[in-house]
Amino acid sequence: MKRDVQAPKQTDVKAPEPPKAEIKEFGKFMKHMVEQMAKRYRNQVFEQLHKSTVEKFADEQVGNFAKVFLKKADAVKRKLLKQFDDDRLEEMAKLYTGKVDRRNKKEFYRRIEKKIGVSKEELEQTEGLTYQINAYKLETFQWIRKMRDDTLQMWTSNTLRQMAEGRSLEDILSDFDGMVEKRKGHAEMVARTQISSFNSIVSKTRARNLGLEKAIWVTSKDERVRKCHQARDGKEFDLAEGLYSSCDGKTLLPGTDFQCRCDYRMLIPGMEEDEAA
Repeated sequence: MKRDVQAPKQTDVKAPEPPKAEIKEFGKFMKHMVEQMAKRYRNQVFEQLHKSTVEKFADEQVGNFAKVFLKKADAVKRKLLKQFDDDRLEEMAKLYTGKVDRRNKKEFYRRIEKKIGVSKEELEQTEGLTYQINAYKLETFQWIRKMRDDTLQMWTSNTLRQMAEGRSLEDILSDFDGMVEKRKGHAEMVARTQISSFNSIVSKTRARNLGLEKAIWVTSKDERVRKCHQARDGKEFDLAEGLYSSCDGKTLLPGTDFQCRCDYRMLIPGMEEDEAA
């Protein structure tokens, strides 16, 4: 239920920070998924390939060796898509985003309560944002599924390319292990970004549901802040749109860019403005 809140005089309140515990937990799950896929892929594809020497692939089986590889890769892909099927990934997305949502809701209304004098219990009970927030949860599921599918496709395509180049099995396995490490790092980065993005977006949704339309961009104030995010620091923007910068040509909401640690302060209009008018 949308309502327009005001404070005794114009003020601002910081949006809730993304929870570190949920970022860590979600990152562990994403990393675990990559590790389990890699283990099964290595054992059931590479370890099963026949070879006459580690220097060069040799077709010791009937037919083209690349076809043998693809057959094994497709077989293990089917198994992995069952182990990490869409239902399981959607369940995990709902689990972690649900934790973030509950924490955000509690902290968001606690901070607003102090500014406007309306109890957080009343604000929570009249929220009515289940539909919108569930849509954001499904977006997180889409990112997990993309991570799963892109990883499997990358391993298969890269191996085929190296086979075509005449690379040795030893080199291909070494490269595969390197890709696995990079994907684990990427998985953790996706987890951090998705939790931060989800947290930022639900804060924005709750703010706009209270009639709050403006905010101020706030960076982490350290040397790791990106140049184009630093250019936005302290600037006011519309929550509905985000903040544009000619530095990178993007319109962004704090916390939604990859590995963005920026935040924002929501502006609450004051009753004095109405009295003056």
